[in-house]
Amino acid sequence: MNLGEYLPANNLLILGAGLLIAVVAFLWFMRKPRNRHPLDNPHGRELDEERARHNAQGTTEAPPTRRP
Repeated sequence: MNLGEYLPANNLLILGAGLLIAVVAFLWFMRKPRNRHPLDNPHGRELDEERARHNAQGTTEAPPTRRP
């Protein structure tokens, strides 16, 4: 294998390994519930629906958005 064949193959291998590491790191990060969007769980959806009901009724006070 000469240098003209080695460099492109090496670059593709490094790119693939980097992308694989990035995907694994992202999945590891998203595994924890606190790293997800707050409205992606049932409690967050209930808060959002309650807030929408309050807005539809014309009230200005909305339920707290922080978790207990």
